Amino acid sequence: MFAIWYLFDKDDTNYLFRIIKELGKKHHSPIFVPHITAYGLIDIDLKTLDKKIISVIKEIKSFTIEKKTISFSKDFWKTLFIEIESNEHFIKINNNLTEQFCQHTKYEFAPHVSLIYKNMKSYQSQFLVENLKIKKNFRIAGMGIQQFSENIEEWKIVRKYQFERK
Repeated sequence: MFAIWYLFDKDDTNYLFRIIKELGKKHHSPIFVPHITAYGLIDIDLKTLDKKIISVIKEIKSFTIEKKTISFSKDFWKTLFIEIESNEHFIKINNNLTEQFCQHTKYEFAPHVSLIYKNMKSYQSQFLVENLKIKKNFRIAGMGIQQFSENIEEWKIVRKYQFERK
């Protein structure tokens, strides 16, 4: 099983990873690579997936995204997250991904960056939302294919694709 991720440029990866690592240590939760899931859990072979991704992202240039808000939910995969404004780049890429993969699985794209995966009490999450200071803009530099595991710390990126720089 694989997921397709948007990946940040080096500076934003480091910035977000520091936050994820700090939260992980403080709340005894897994530490993971910052990402935005573009399309999730596809059960096809990597070679086919690789070809399809290359066709979807050709001519895509790196782009800036904006934070909408910081939020939380009872959904484990969205415990604490940065909600991201949708934009024309996301819409175009998501339409292409849906066209390629809808016969394999359905995925509802809701752009967000998870900061922690853990079952938490609402008051704990609310406290974090109120006290986290997160910058407003981030740069998407490419995409990756992530090999999924139930164990978050076993996640690995098996392919990376760099967008052209603007």
